[in-house]
Amino acid sequence: MRDLAKGRPFPTCAMGGTGNSAEHQWSAAPTNCPPQYTRTIDGPSGPIYRCDYSGSISVTVNGRLFTKTWWGDSGDSVTEFTESAKATLGRWDTRFDDEYADWLARQAAGAIPD
Repeated sequence: MRDLAKGRPFPTCAMGGTGNSAEHQWSAAPTNCPPQYTRTIDGPSGPIYRCDYSGSISVTVNGRLFTKTWWGDSGDSVTEFTESAKATLGRWDTRFDDEYADWLARQAAGAIPD
């Protein structure tokens, strides 16, 4: 309000506009948790699934999923970038992709899943 009183413009968000949004979802392994972050524990009535992350925030740009950031209570997070996001950005944090590739390699090698 102080900025407005001094004649400065109302703050805006570059992401604002039709087709752009963000949405939160709680994780629920195995359906809403990436496989590299899903842990399986043998339970008395069958497998119990756990996700390393508590939830995710999906960002939609121009009506299409752009990124999904997985976050945990510990403060850790990792971002999954769509192909569209990668093409737009040119550079991005590859941690999600790297950890997925490591998980795939363990599966191919016959490693016992977590």
